[in-house]
Amino acid sequence: MISALVYLLVVAAVAALVYWAVDAMAVPEPINRIVTVVTVVVAVIVIILVVLQLFGLSTPVAVPPVTQ
Repeated sequence: MISALVYLLVVAAVAALVYWAVDAMAVPEPINRIVTVVTVVVAVIVIILVVLQLFGLSTPVAVPPVTQ
């Protein structure tokens, strides 16, 4: 359970860092929005996969094992 929480915190930190970096670099609007949407979608998919694995369901994507 703790490893899943740490994994989710790392995913959230990386997503926040990417979001901040794109905002700080003043990227033009279409690219800014695309990078933001892709970052959020990837973070949400990883979070869903970790939660599914935490509940014991198998996923088609290999994510680091969650120890209990």
